Amino acid sequence: MLALLAAFALAAAAAVPPPPTPAAARLDALFDAPGTPYLNGAVLAGENGRVVYARAFGFADRAMRAPNTVDARFQTASLSKVFTSTAILQLADAKRLRLDDPVVAHLRAFPFPAITIRHLLSHTSGLPDLELYEPLVAREPDRVIANADVLPALAEWKQGLAFTPGSQFRYCNTNYVVLALIVEQASGMPFARYLERRVFAPAGMRDTYVRTRDTPPDPRVVKNHVLPAVYDTLPVDVTTVHLKDPVTMRHIRYETYNLGATLGDQNVITTLPDLFRFAEALQQGKVLRPATLAEATTAVRFTDGTIRNEPYDPYNTRCSYGLGWDVCDDAERGKLIGHSGYNRGIATMLYIDRAKRQTVVAFDNEDGEDFDPKFASIVNVLTGRPPLDVDRRVSLTREYGRLLLERGANVALIRYNEMRADTAHFTGTQRGLNRLGYDLLHNGYTAESLEPFRINVVLHPDDANVYDSYAEALAANGRNEDAIAMYEKALQLDPSRESAKKALARLRGTR
Repeated sequence: MLALLAAFALAAAAAVPPPPTPAAARLDALFDAPGTPYLNGAVLAGENGRVVYARAFGFADRAMRAPNTVDARFQTASLSKVFTSTAILQLADAKRLRLDDPVVAHLRAFPFPAITIRHLLSHTSGLPDLELYEPLVAREPDRVIANADVLPALAEWKQGLAFTPGSQFRYCNTNYVVLALIVEQASGMPFARYLERRVFAPAGMRDTYVRTRDTPPDPRVVKNHVLPAVYDTLPVDVTTVHLKDPVTMRHIRYETYNLGATLGDQNVITTLPDLFRFAEALQQGKVLRPATLAEATTAVRFTDGTIRNEPYDPYNTRCSYGLGWDVCDDAERGKLIGHSGYNRGIATMLYIDRAKRQTVVAFDNEDGEDFDPKFASIVNVLTGRPPLDVDRRVSLTREYGRLLLERGANVALIRYNEMRADTAHFTGTQRGLNRLGYDLLHNGYTAESLEPFRINVVLHPDDANVYDSYAEALAANGRNEDAIAMYEKALQLDPSRESAKKALARLRGTR
């Protein structure tokens, strides 16, 4: 009864808008500052079991003009891994498995006997990542990869492991798909059911579930929005993207369609209030024993005794990886734990300051540009620190690309020069302009692609790459003599450009 009352109390705390505080005022000021919208998603912060800030921004479904809400459901992407880790650690506590068991002890068809469960949890296995399924999808382009495909795909894998298990860190989604299979074998129940009964229910996560291929469409799940090409300025649902560029479309389709149904590494659907409940349940010992959580959030050591100790610029600290958790040791704040998630069109983050019992969770369902520094700024402002310097200016490259297609080259050029002079409100880079040219070239706008490449040559006359790129577009437009001149200039500036040498030889051979 007491647990039930506590769950209702937490639900009420998440549903009722928190009272205004100085920290909330600082966050509102951050979000409402001039510039492009800070997020298209939502953020929730809590301290000591109480929600202290919650706010939503932008659209859950831009096409339908449906607004985001704080309790909107979203795909957690790789943040799902913390739930898979929790399940494995529960089963270890229940003596159904040991973390140092070889995987093959639980999955006989697993072809790498040196890899242990701990290696999978800590991303130190050396297994292949998303490239594992490329041969299968090449044979069957419409194949939607399921967890049942992972062991046969590993059996077919001829390149071996990337390194000796335990010796290095390499983030790998395959690890967590295999862990989901181990959860099923050790528990005797489907992975989704296990999480719902043993993780979500004890944590009071009533709005959370594992999305499987049998899950009916859920209108509360936000759409994942992307900007497909540099000339696009309005994000669209990633499932509706259609580009002529076969390379880009192959990547988008592979990641969102072919690989969109695996479990363990992704596909937990949740809300920000439920993530807050999970963080509270973790720290209260409701889903893991305190000693087990401590082990999970301790940096894993490699076989040579060292740990991964990578700089993480958004927090100006160094971070490592435990058993399903990012672990950062901050000089001022102490141990910080959490996890992020990224799929095309969605970015998610869970942050826990255990010493302060402070949790921040957020999602952005429009590409999540600069999401890491933006999220770190939210944490900083919440704790009285200054935000990071996040550029909120408008992309002049995108605006120029849109005008080029809508109004023509001359109008677009006039506006480009105006925007380029207005550095307070617009920003652009040589690389962005080059990418715009290729996006136009590869998507059927062959003549229009010449314009951004030509601008880059004017603005960066000492860079070999801009001449090389412009030459490629000129050749695609049948202007071979002009293309030859540009390739020659590129090689004059950088004689080592082998691709330019080959292209130049081909063009000279057509004279």
